[in-house]
Amino acid sequence: MVVNGLLAGAAAADITPPVGGSLAGYAARTSASTAVHDPLRATAVAVSDGTATSVVICADLIALDPDTTRRIARDLRERTGIPEEAVAVAVTHTHAGPAVTGGGIGGVADPRYVEDACSRLAGAGEAAIAALAPAVLRRGCGTLHGVAHNRRGGTLTDPAVPVIRLERPDGEPIATVFSHACHPVTLGPDNLRITADWPGYARRHLESRIGGVALFLQGCCGQLNTGHTALDSLRGAEPRPGRTFEAARRFGTLVGETALATATEPAAGPVSVAATRVELPLGDPLTPAELRALAGEPDGLWTQWALAQLADPGPAAVEVQVAVHRWGGVPLVFLPCEPFVEFAVELRAALGDPALLVAGYTGGVPGYLPYPETHYADGGYEICEAHRAYGLRAAFTPDAGRLVMAAARALAGEAG
Repeated sequence: MVVNGLLAGAAAADITPPVGGSLAGYAARTSASTAVHDPLRATAVAVSDGTATSVVICADLIALDPDTTRRIARDLRERTGIPEEAVAVAVTHTHAGPAVTGGGIGGVADPRYVEDACSRLAGAGEAAIAALAPAVLRRGCGTLHGVAHNRRGGTLTDPAVPVIRLERPDGEPIATVFSHACHPVTLGPDNLRITADWPGYARRHLESRIGGVALFLQGCCGQLNTGHTALDSLRGAEPRPGRTFEAARRFGTLVGETALATATEPAAGPVSVAATRVELPLGDPLTPAELRALAGEPDGLWTQWALAQLADPGPAAVEVQVAVHRWGGVPLVFLPCEPFVEFAVELRAALGDPALLVAGYTGGVPGYLPYPETHYADGGYEICEAHRAYGLRAAFTPDAGRLVMAAARALAGEAG
């Protein structure tokens, strides 16, 4: 029996890397991992109405290149026949996991691990599809203040904790999909233990309390973190007060408990997917003289990037995917890159949906995506330096944010 025409399935796969490899996330951290504090995993949820199927996969990784997410979606298509555009591949953005991208973001990727992890992500999606069973969908949105802070000096954050519960007709949990916008950077560059940071604690809290599979989707947290400056993580590896596993546990428990306590209402409707690819323009590269000067700076922070740029500045644009999936009529918006919080705020207002789940870090994370344009005049790490960690010639231009916002708004209407 199919309840309201809806089917759902969920699965998870371990993607914990071997100890001794590079940890990605902080330029100030130069040592390899020394232990596993808690395992990393890929979580997948599939939802179908018997005609269309949506698959969402999220991994405890800092980033994936756009081409890598396409490869995972292609692998899943070859295994199951699910169209590539119906697969959303996201990351939680933990800064205490393995290097997996070409840019490095503070580490050197092991191609053998990347290949294995990608296969496991596709495998989790395949297992979720195989587990499809009659389901009821319930939706709600909690509110949580105090975990996320705006590190660019503003007060704007996103307190929303959107929640989607998928249950069997008898009430047995299949999956809880939830989101909150805050960088998983509780542990700083002094930490050498592999961890999913606070999202892992949040997932485990939910699963231990209600069962089923918990899938966390990172929100639009480009300039939001747990309360420190970007400079703290960029140029200093010494321990910082409050950046502890106990703090990560506390933050994760707060998010998980908020999701657990959120009241939900049943929703019914079709499953649909709308996706488009967008080319995001990058700014002009530094001149050779500027690059040589940067390469010679005493701290050596960007020496390797500057030398690589002298050899080849790379492409002038990056292609990414923007998508909107609807589960039982409930929209989920998937944005690429590290989107600023204003994306979620504006989309909820534009669509008249305060419970809208807007996930960033999906379909490829090639860099920060500032929005609106006024942020560019303020400069700062996300505008002036972060692109170097991603191996890009320059930051995305203001047009990039406008293009992604326009695509998301158009798709939200199209998917309906």
